[in-house]
Formats: sequence, C-alpha cells, structure tokens
Amino acid sequence: MLELEPEGAADHRPRRGRPRSAGLAERRREELTDAAFSVFAEQGYEKASVSEIARRAGIGQGTLYRYVDGKRELLDLVFDRCVDALMTAVSPDDVLSVTRGEVGDAAQAIRALGERLYRLADARPELLRMVLVQAGTVDEELRYRIQGLYQTFDSITVRALNNARDSGWIPDRRSDTEETYALLGRLLPALAVPGIVMALQNDDDAERRETYVSAAVTMLQRGILSDDARAADTPQGAAG
Repeated sequence: MLELEPEGAADHRPRRGRPRSAGLAERRREELTDAAFSVFAEQGYEKASVSEIARRAGIGQGTLYRYVDGKRELLDLVFDRCVDALMTAVSPDDVLSVTRGEVGDAAQAIRALGERLYRLADARPELLRMVLVQAGTVDEELRYRIQGLYQTFDSITVRALNNARDSGWIPDRRSDTEETYALLGRLLPALAVPGIVMALQNDDDAERRETYVSAAVTMLQRGILSDDARAADTPQGAAG
C-alpha cells in the first residue's frame, strides 16, 4: 500500500548540490570592486580589461557577469567607494557640529579637517585620483556625478556658514544673501585643492601643508568672523 507523505514534508528534505552561501552575491561584488579599483588605479579605466579584473578577483570572466553588467558598472562601484572614503575624511557632521558650538573650536576643526584630507592623500592617493581625475574623463554621466559631489561640498559649507551666522560667529548683514554664502562655500574648500594636488604629486612637505591650512584659518579669523567672535577667538593678551 502506497503511503502518502504528510503535507509539507518535502519542503524539509535536504537539497542536493552545493548549498547557497548567504550573502555570496554581495561578497562577490565587494571582491570585484576591490579588484577593479586596483586595476583602474594601475592601468587606467580605458586600458583595464574585464578579464584582468576577474583574474584579480579569483573568478572566471563569465562568472563576473553574474554579479555585474561589466566594466562600466564596476567603475560606478569604485567611484561610490571613493566618494564614501572622501566623505568620511570630510566628516560633514563634525563640520556642522562645530559651527553650532563655540567659536574657539573653529580653527582646531579646520586643522583637523586638513589633517584628515592629507592623511587620505598619503594613504590612498589612487583613491583621490580616481575621483578628481580619472572618473571625470570617462563619460558625461560620471562628470555629472562629480559635479554633484562638488555641489554637496558647497551645500555643506553653506549650511556651516548659516550655522555660524546663527551662532553669532559672522555678521548677520542683510546684504549677505545665499549667493554670498554660496560663493564662500566655493572659495573655502578651494583653498585646500592646491595642497591636495601637491600631495598627490608627491610635491609637498610639512611646511607647505601648514601654509595651506593656516591660510584657511586666517581667512576664517580675519575675513569671516564678526568683531565679537574674533575677540572671543583671540587668546587673552594676544595682539589684535
């Protein structure tokens, strides 16, 4: 007599074949992003081959296409990783937090930001080159993404300046429009660019780095702060 299985019993049978590894697709994409980053940094995007990226990741070229559409998608993944590292170095939350606090913390915050950016340039120069140089030459879509990144930095600086105004650090003049703050938002980060470029070219030293960071501090203290904030930022007994 044929015995029928209880309903649902078949669902609990062991499945044949290799069991699926949880998170395998995500791990593979991470490995491919690592490999693509190395190949792009060494050879440039145009000369990099999918076969070499697959080889670096330890998989076959056919397997690569199970996880990404191809080299262009890998560039997007690499670019996203580079932007994440850059935003971590900038630390927008720290920048905005400082401008809501005591004015005496401002110079220290600028120096800390400079140190983080130079540390990134020293440790991962290929990462910054990818964002500042290589990616922008690939196609219009990535150029728009880079432009969006700059606009993000502009927005952070404008928000910081608005916080500083509300905290009494800078004069609250009616003539200071959002356009004025947007201009300062472009100018202040631009002070760091020459120093970062020199760091990427190994054409800088500690003295030059200090010069660029000090210039940003001086612009803040002498060109942006209100008289009251400048007085509060000056140590007692120091020359005005």
